Amino acid sequence: MRRLLFIAAGPLAVVLAACGSGASDSVAYTDPDKMTLVHLPSEWNTYEISELNALGDVPFAEPFNGLEFPTVSSMAFDAAPTRDVTNVTTPLGSVEYPIGAMSIRSIGELERLYLSRAALSQTVFPYFGRLDAQEEQEDFSFGDGFDGVRIRFSYADDTGAEVGIAYLISVTDPDDTRLYSIVAGCSRECYIANEAQIERVVDSWLVNKRAS
Repeated sequence: MRRLLFIAAGPLAVVLAACGSGASDSVAYTDPDKMTLVHLPSEWNTYEISELNALGDVPFAEPFNGLEFPTVSSMAFDAAPTRDVTNVTTPLGSVEYPIGAMSIRSIGELERLYLSRAALSQTVFPYFGRLDAQEEQEDFSFGDGFDGVRIRFSYADDTGAEVGIAYLISVTDPDDTRLYSIVAGCSRECYIANEAQIERVVDSWLVNKRAS
């Protein structure tokens, strides 16, 4: 992976395999259709779509310019010491441990007309327009038409006192009928302390035949 630099700072949770046997081990999770796969540290907590739906709004799944992208599958995760689904709704700037999600969402005919790099990122986390928002972005591809963007972004809360940082990948399928994404992040201090682990999780994500 080319280093990204800041100018400034049915349920998916189907376990495939555990690697090794220790707190630092990872576990692979995939969606029911085996279109996506991610490796998470074995000590991290995961939350299935039924738990996320109970929150009212599925985290890291946002409309764009008033257009909806319905969630097909989603799994959220965190590195909190205590499992609680509301952990993944904590503002990035104030959360002290990594949180995130991977998801599959449908793209309707109208939404397809408005697909763009901005849509690929803002449907995951709408950081445009937030205080001190910054990003570093590059094109990304899994091959076979599963193309999109890879981004690290940061922003401050309304007071400017708390800064959140996250790393995401977002792609569409060849026919632009599905939107696939993964994101992980936390406060600036947390991100700096956990950068290698956060990047390892996001970069482990696979989409399409490579996940089977």
